[in-house]
Amino acid sequence: MSLRLRLVLVIVALVSAIAVTLSILHLDSLADALSVDALQRSEVASQQVQSFVTDHIKEHSGEYQPPASFDETVGLWDRIVTTDPDIADMLIKTMALTPGIVEINVAGQGGEILASSNPSRVGQHMADLKQFTAWRDLPMYRRVRDLFLRRTDYQVAAPLGVGDKVIFTIQVITSSVLLRDALQQQVQFLIAVSLTALLASLLITAVAGNWVLSPLRRIERMIDRIVQGSFRRGEQIGEPAKEFAAVESKLNLLGEKFSGVRQEASEKQHGMEQLLERMESQLDVASRLAAISRISGGVAHEIKNPLNAISLHLDLLRARLDGAENELTSEIDILSKEVRRLDRVVKTFLDFSRPVDVRLVEVDLAALVAEVAALMTPQARLARIDMYFDAPRGEVMQIRGDADMLKQAVLNLVTNALDAMKQGGWLRLSVARNGESVILEVADNGPGIPPELRQKVFQLYFTTKPAGSGIGLAMTYRAVQLHNGTIDFFSEDGRGTTFRLEFPAVVGHG
Repeated sequence: MSLRLRLVLVIVALVSAIAVTLSILHLDSLADALSVDALQRSEVASQQVQSFVTDHIKEHSGEYQPPASFDETVGLWDRIVTTDPDIADMLIKTMALTPGIVEINVAGQGGEILASSNPSRVGQHMADLKQFTAWRDLPMYRRVRDLFLRRTDYQVAAPLGVGDKVIFTIQVITSSVLLRDALQQQVQFLIAVSLTALLASLLITAVAGNWVLSPLRRIERMIDRIVQGSFRRGEQIGEPAKEFAAVESKLNLLGEKFSGVRQEASEKQHGMEQLLERMESQLDVASRLAAISRISGGVAHEIKNPLNAISLHLDLLRARLDGAENELTSEIDILSKEVRRLDRVVKTFLDFSRPVDVRLVEVDLAALVAEVAALMTPQARLARIDMYFDAPRGEVMQIRGDADMLKQAVLNLVTNALDAMKQGGWLRLSVARNGESVILEVADNGPGIPPELRQKVFQLYFTTKPAGSGIGLAMTYRAVQLHNGTIDFFSEDGRGTTFRLEFPAVVGHG
């Protein structure tokens, strides 16, 4: 086989391998993106149905005699879902507005469909489909095979009930046709691009082959004459043998440097061994962090169930009071508000690595920070810490934000400051307007942050406290980013730390 043919085959094989590899990577990325998008749409739809059904049950429960047992509660809920026409209309509208979803069902404990976006499905048994989350986690080739060959539908199922007792199952069915069509278009495009690249490589190789290989052919003729014994010193074949003389000189130089290269190779081998040891240590730490994350996620899931039960029973208690006790009603409202905030905190913890649903409304940042200061003042007094709050009087510090998320972010900063000042001191929260921005500062005169740790304070799971979780400042950093804000701090050893948060102000206020 000639050298030219080998070069052509190598180039064609290299281009083909690159094209196939890039195509596979692109398809894998596209399949992931399509799967994640479809799953998010299905999960959002199930959450909307859960919220709507829960609200309507709460709204119509007062029209019936309060249930005395769980079975009566199940019967009452089934009756409300079956007879309420608004629920069926909402299922139809949600399905119509969400691409990829073909059916939404609300099934009872026995699996019988009570309400559906497809009225003909009411009364039938809910179909047992493959879970979308399990399908999404399959390897890329398995998902592509299912889309093009099996063409099955997938479901996202969400429970709805009281505490840990499930009364309804919300089933959102997603069609695989949409995913298949989008993926098929990309496959056709990639095939066209790959064939074009292959033809271009053949053309370039054919045109440039003679020019690239001409010096090698001269050297090849010289080597053939040397092997045959017909080469004489000073003899020229076509062009002067400068290339051959240069190669011989470089070979001599390489021989002289061989000993040095061998020593360098030994040193590099030693360095690689040390690098591998460090990588093993980092992998061990990463596996531990992954285990901690799974355990924490399980704990957070266990917290959500009691919070849901508390919220439901508070609503029932408020309904039974029927406005007779205004003082008790206000206390119940406070408890409900804090339960909802805790539920958002747990949800944010669970979704830390996923997109967060930020509910943006106009928020008076000064009023929110004043509420946090009032809430944490008793705890500060127990620790012999003087807490101050400063804000211009009569000036509204209005921003667009999620009140619960912002409140939790400020609470994290205040809690960290209180934990750091074990011998007493002062803590100051101040809010001020600076042009088109609202500035929040949380300053203390604690021990400060050591210089070697300042680059790590916002890293997830990094903590210096023995019982710390390492998520407080990371969640605060993420909350600020989600509000298009910035967060920074400066600290001095023994003189304290100041965190500075800056948010865009609402135009027309201040």
